[in-house]
Amino acid sequence: MKKLLFLFSAFLSIALSANPLVGSKFGSDSVQCVTNISLYREYVKQKNYDDALTPWRKAYALCPKATKNIYIDGAKLYKHLISKNKGAVELQKAYLDSLETLYDNRIANFGKENYVLGLKGSDMMKYSFSDLDRAFTYLKQSVEGQQAKSKATALFSYFKAATEKYKSKSFDKAQVLEVYAVVADYLDVNIAKDSKSKKFYVKAAENVEKLFVPFATCDDLIAMFDAKYQETPDDINLLKRIVKVLDKKDCTDAEAYFSAAKQLHEVEPSALSAYNMGNLSIKKNKSSDAVAFFKQALELTDANEDKVNSFYGLSAAYFKSGNNSTARNYAFKALKISPTWGKSMLLIGDIYAASANECGSNSFESAMLYSAAIDKFIAAKNMDSSVADLANKKIATYSKYLPTNEDAFFNGYKEGDTYTVGCWINESTKVRIK
Repeated sequence: MKKLLFLFSAFLSIALSANPLVGSKFGSDSVQCVTNISLYREYVKQKNYDDALTPWRKAYALCPKATKNIYIDGAKLYKHLISKNKGAVELQKAYLDSLETLYDNRIANFGKENYVLGLKGSDMMKYSFSDLDRAFTYLKQSVEGQQAKSKATALFSYFKAATEKYKSKSFDKAQVLEVYAVVADYLDVNIAKDSKSKKFYVKAAENVEKLFVPFATCDDLIAMFDAKYQETPDDINLLKRIVKVLDKKDCTDAEAYFSAAKQLHEVEPSALSAYNMGNLSIKKNKSSDAVAFFKQALELTDANEDKVNSFYGLSAAYFKSGNNSTARNYAFKALKISPTWGKSMLLIGDIYAASANECGSNSFESAMLYSAAIDKFIAAKNMDSSVADLANKKIATYSKYLPTNEDAFFNGYKEGDTYTVGCWINESTKVRIK
């Protein structure tokens, strides 16, 4: 290997001396610079970090502007030294200080300050002996500058730093929630993209949610967003963040959510904002408004997932208004696009059960609608295990209203017989006895 390096150095001395422009980049001794870079990089590729240190230090000192790899690899080497010297806290602190300086020099020589500060702050958050306040400051600047382009590690580390500051009583809960709202927003943006780095954002989001558990109360989120909304009610990004976070945390009963969703839809109508307004209208018992919003949502999207949600919303809105036949039609439209989504089938079961009073000329015929409803609940849990518990609860509830043996007998039926439910339903079910 030494012979090869000698030959390589000899070749470089000729090549580099012929180019007068390389001096500033490769330092005063360009041959030594490139030789040491080549040597240390081979060791780094083999993860032989101890042997890489000497030639790396020479390259770092001789030609810090030669290549960005000096800083990328140097970070690996310093983190190796910190890990290698566990227990020797003062020595670890010294290496961490050198790592911070390395990042500063990378910024000075290669720019991209906000991006590099994300790396710097993230590395600092890995060590309990680092300066928390400085790490937070670096991460804050990085995320504010990079926004949705922030690395997954920077976003997670930023939120982790906020929670650590809360533990140290240098942050209050509202400040933690504010950081969460920003981080969650940027994570969602990247998770929605079909990119190679998506898996890292998914993992970061999982870790953020774990840290967020102690702060995840609707009251706290609403109080924080109320204050922010009063300060800047026309901030579109804030409106989007309020809607997204409160919807994600199922805090949609809040007035802050309604105000933000309504204003966002007026300023920037989209399938999502129309869908949100539809759900809010249902909660406020404004079924006709809900129908209009869900139909608008359908007009504003070509995505099947959005269509499924809007069809389900229309079904719920018509059901709420008492138009059960139309409600069922829209639930079936949702199932046609997403045939394994048990939630739509559960809704059809609820519609049938609620129709018992309007269908049937006697108690037996009315009670048989509950059997038709139970068919749907069984189908729902068979197609979608996530709704199994809810389906079983509904089956147990509505089984109490099934016909008696006496009712079945006097109508010419017995348990297990096939029965056709009339009215607008027109479906066959089997006779079940309570």
